[in-house]
Amino acid sequence: MKLKLFVAAAAAFGCTSASAATLAELASNVEASGWVSGSYIYNFNGVDNVGRATDIESNSFTLNQAVLNLVTPAGDGFGAGVQLLAGNDAKTIVNPSYGENAGDSFSLPEAYVTYTSGALSVKAGRYGTLAGYEVLSDAANPLLSRSLQFPAAEPYFHTGVRVAYAASDAATLYLGVNNSAVGGFAEDPDDQKTVEAGVSLKASDAVSLAVYDYYGIDGELQTNFLDVVGSFTISESFSLGLNVDWFSVEDTVDVVGVAGYATMALAPQWSATLRLESLNYDFDGGTPPGVAETINAATIALGYTPASDFRLLFEARVDDADEDVYARSGGKGPTGTQPTVGVKAIYSFGL
Repeated sequence: MKLKLFVAAAAAFGCTSASAATLAELASNVEASGWVSGSYIYNFNGVDNVGRATDIESNSFTLNQAVLNLVTPAGDGFGAGVQLLAGNDAKTIVNPSYGENAGDSFSLPEAYVTYTSGALSVKAGRYGTLAGYEVLSDAANPLLSRSLQFPAAEPYFHTGVRVAYAASDAATLYLGVNNSAVGGFAEDPDDQKTVEAGVSLKASDAVSLAVYDYYGIDGELQTNFLDVVGSFTISESFSLGLNVDWFSVEDTVDVVGVAGYATMALAPQWSATLRLESLNYDFDGGTPPGVAETINAATIALGYTPASDFRLLFEARVDDADEDVYARSGGKGPTGTQPTVGVKAIYSFGL
């Protein structure tokens, strides 16, 4: 949808017709889109959720995301994009926020300049990661909650420069230099940079594969994150997905996550997605007390889309750890399982 400014509004502020025309011309080259999402999550342990990326507050109505995207239309030449995020997710996903303040309910996840010339494109500034099957956007994510590896191993955003080259209709190559290897933080903790390299392959309309690697040094420790994502369309109504992550911090910890997805269209307005996953930690020098080495999770989500711009997600999920790491209310001791249910409503515009 085109973002329009009215000449009459400019005139009301004493602008000349020439300046008003300039503003209107500028606004006509900007596309606006976004979404608003809210949810209610219930944790059967009676406490807030542990180990989740976004659906943390339990037994409470939550405004998750109110997002506005402003971008210039795609095409050769220079362009730009800005994303504004308000809501509870801006508090819990802190690395999109300059200053990294966990209590902020507003953040600037993306702000970048692009240049495109044929098959080559360059992006500089703050932008989303290439890694992961799941995404931060509630409007695009297939489930209500995010996977275990989403907060444990994957960065969300990067600050730096990324070059993409479409070698063919089936292959796109990526190379970039970013600030931080660990979490993609906006502020650079040291002088060392992270090298981003990857390839996205589309073998056919039914099969795609992407491999991305992020290598750098943070706090004098070598860090490496390897991400593999595969998508497989079995039929018009059934598809599969696979996401494998390996995150390593030298002499500290190795994290390996595997998540499999199956999505089926049940009816014109209904769909179901099953996610099965496992997250494993290998600590150098031994596992700290009270920390789980392995967490498995099973999630089933029903999606209801009564209109193209509105979607409801109904989700049931169980996390199961090899240690009692989940608290319980009522004076009960910790437990190794965390069962939750939830519903999320998402309204999108301009997408």
